[in-house]
Amino acid sequence: MDLPDSGATPMSGENLTDLETSWTTIRNAHCPGPVGQAAMRELIGRYHDAVERYLRLKLRDRNLADEVFQEFWTKLLTHKLAGADNNKGRFRDYLRTVLHRLIIDHFRAKKIQPLPPGDLLDPASPDADYDRVWREAVIKRVWTRLDTYEVNTPKNRYATVLHLRVGNPKASIDELAQQLGEQNRTTVTPEAFRKTLQRARAKFLELLIVELRETIHPAEPEDIEAEIFDLGLGNLYRRYSSELDN
Repeated sequence: MDLPDSGATPMSGENLTDLETSWTTIRNAHCPGPVGQAAMRELIGRYHDAVERYLRLKLRDRNLADEVFQEFWTKLLTHKLAGADNNKGRFRDYLRTVLHRLIIDHFRAKKIQPLPPGDLLDPASPDADYDRVWREAVIKRVWTRLDTYEVNTPKNRYATVLHLRVGNPKASIDELAQQLGEQNRTTVTPEAFRKTLQRARAKFLELLIVELRETIHPAEPEDIEAEIFDLGLGNLYRRYSSELDN
């Protein structure tokens, strides 16, 4: 399985083994002082694009979406979205509930009828727009982690090799090895490229698990696995999970 591409920009100096969960960040964002300010900046940076894109997809009216989007950040910045409970399970479910309530309240306040397509009143109902946007946001962050891993690891080419594969899905391994060799002004054998690609996919999966662990509580292996399949990445997990311990 080839991975979806992302135009993510590498982060700098992020320790992949010592990250706060989104639940921790949410709670900290409502604390006074430098800790709260730093957590708030983290939240805005992490979810800004995903929230904006989802609201525009859901409402199909850019001006209306921007109004709800502004209300979301206003409530966040004024500490009116406090009360996130890490016993609730997945952070993405909490965020979806918050956005649905904001949409409903906004429509009712402006006496706009009908509500957008889909049953916003039932959190158990599927929301394809939200699931797609969340999945893309997760994938983008994992690509960013992989880019960062390459930058911080001498002679590591996992991100480069995986980007080559994703960007050239019909190219042969021989062609990709030659392209990598030309980029690095060295000789890369097809076998070396193939092995690096296999390890790069396994590293991508490892970083995906790190990313998901931040948004789920409890983050037991079975919970992580269920989330991977829920996001439509089960083929990736089945194919490369055996490489994680190698």
